[in-house]
Amino acid sequence: MAELYVSSPTTHILPLHLSAPMTFVDILENHTSSQDRRATSLERLEMVRSAFSKEPLFKKNKKICVFAAGSLGRLDSGVTSDLDVFVTTTGGDVGRLREIEVFSSIIKVNEALQFPALSNDGQFLKVFDIPGHEKKVGSAKDDNLNWFTTRMLFLLESNYLCNEKAYHQHKTRILKLYFRDSTQDGFRPIFLLNDILRYWRTVCLNYEQARSIPGKSWKKRNFNLKFSRLLSVFGTILPLMLTENVTTEKIEELSSIRPMDRLAMGLDLLKGADDLKPRFLDFLENYEHFLKIKESMDFESVTDEIRNDLKSKAILVAEFINDAVTHASVPKEFRRYLII
Repeated sequence: MAELYVSSPTTHILPLHLSAPMTFVDILENHTSSQDRRATSLERLEMVRSAFSKEPLFKKNKKICVFAAGSLGRLDSGVTSDLDVFVTTTGGDVGRLREIEVFSSIIKVNEALQFPALSNDGQFLKVFDIPGHEKKVGSAKDDNLNWFTTRMLFLLESNYLCNEKAYHQHKTRILKLYFRDSTQDGFRPIFLLNDILRYWRTVCLNYEQARSIPGKSWKKRNFNLKFSRLLSVFGTILPLMLTENVTTEKIEELSSIRPMDRLAMGLDLLKGADDLKPRFLDFLENYEHFLKIKESMDFESVTDEIRNDLKSKAILVAEFINDAVTHASVPKEFRRYLII
């Protein structure tokens, strides 16, 4: 029985016996650094939830949900990660004054936890009334005031910070928008797949726009795109394409686990993909290396050597994802939708 090790100067990996029972999920669960980061992120998440639970506003307004996206939503946060928050409700338009109260409570929690200031000076903070925005899905106004991005991050990389019941109700309501034709025979979640792909192409375009803004950290955004966003999007798309008899319940369950776990689950659904297992270990190592760089230094000031090394690792990460989502065992129909 062969053992597979990946050597690294910074990361300890348990020896993995790549026999028949070994799965991609097993490989992930045995990857020490990934599991340590997940555990640390969960501790950080619980700390934030505890702080939000003490805010009277959210105790009184059970239809309002605050969720974390970004690194805390993916459970790959570090000690310097900021709080990337979004707010949804099903209680109707809350009005401007109540919206200000919500933002004030969020800022209060953020400062009490001594987290970095909210990104973009809170530019995109808004309380989204889901029923009031449902008809905008797919329309020209879809991303008005950041609704499209909020919806996608809710599904791709989120964890609730307050009012857990509302969080699940809101997610279910959003998912049902994509399953309006699910009673038909041979239903495929093409609407959802297209929206996720649209989100990926949107963030790619947004990156190009960010490069033209003086003072913007476009280099950090570039690497976030090549690692974190790539994982969230295609780590979801792979199991989505391979799951049989798709229902809102199955997708909500898929959405409830971190993107890295989704990717491992999707890889296990591939047939004849054992050759990807050693490369998955490399993928985990390369992703962890990116996270360590991200939390330890400013991307704008990294040396050319470090930047070029990250670029090389980003190419390997992208090639692995590409080979997974275009694998021969992925239905041809879905492989076509990735391009056409």
